[in-house]
Amino acid sequence: MVVGLGDDAAVIKRGDILIAKTVDVFTPIVDDPYIQGKIAACNSTSDIYAMGFLDIIGVLCIIGFPEKFPIEISKEMLRGFQDFCRENKTSIVGGHTIINPWPLIGGAVTGVGKEEELLTKAGAKEGDLLILTKPLGTQTAMALSRVPDEFKEFIGLSEEEIKEIIDKAIELMTTSNRYALMALRKAEERVGDRIANALTDVTGFGILGHSNEIAKFSKKLIEIKALPCIKKTPELSKMFGHPLLEGYGAETAGGLLISAKKEYKDDLIDELEKVGYAFEVGEVKRGEGKAVLKNPKIIEV
Repeated sequence: MVVGLGDDAAVIKRGDILIAKTVDVFTPIVDDPYIQGKIAACNSTSDIYAMGFLDIIGVLCIIGFPEKFPIEISKEMLRGFQDFCRENKTSIVGGHTIINPWPLIGGAVTGVGKEEELLTKAGAKEGDLLILTKPLGTQTAMALSRVPDEFKEFIGLSEEEIKEIIDKAIELMTTSNRYALMALRKAEERVGDRIANALTDVTGFGILGHSNEIAKFSKKLIEIKALPCIKKTPELSKMFGHPLLEGYGAETAGGLLISAKKEYKDDLIDELEKVGYAFEVGEVKRGEGKAVLKNPKIIEV
């Protein structure tokens, strides 16, 4: 085994090939079953991209639903899951279905790559900059989507503003991290050197939680100096009691967090912005293996 517990995926070596394996299953967070399928596929595949591998050779889809659950909804969830996979050069190759009190969907994902492509949470170097490829705030945006109509007047936002926030979160949660990883590889080709020293994705533990993992495995101090967020979610997070501004807002299918060599920052950001977002959110320093928020600048997008 090359990588075991504690990273985004397990990695084993067979000959000259590295094989990465991960699994992720969760309950629906949107009402549209097709969109939920795409979100689940995006979330499930992300951990392979977070290991630096672009080639996903297959996904085993895991789905659960109540006994009297309408089959049409299950089919739409699967259709969304498969459409996302096909858009990202892979496919459902099998899976398992269970009867469950509430709906579940996710997948066991297998990726392959070469040893020189592997990126883990370890490896961040003093002087690296942290680059984030999606804004934060999906937890808060999804909570906004569940506010009953009779209470929306207390939110202080128009229907148009509410829709815009929710739509942005759905767009982010259905945008594959494959594109950001491809941009990283293109930037590396452009400069003729390796740019990333460590890599992860920002999901359930928030940006500070996942930065802590990089800091711990790399034995460095990480300072988070910016929190890019979906607009209006910083203020909404206070209303909903979410720890977004403390760095622990839970994300679904969040962006890649890249510990990158400072001298190639402009090249990396340039390539990332061609396919999406690129935010400089912090830096790596000599230290004791932890991440801290240091008067972070709140950026709303």
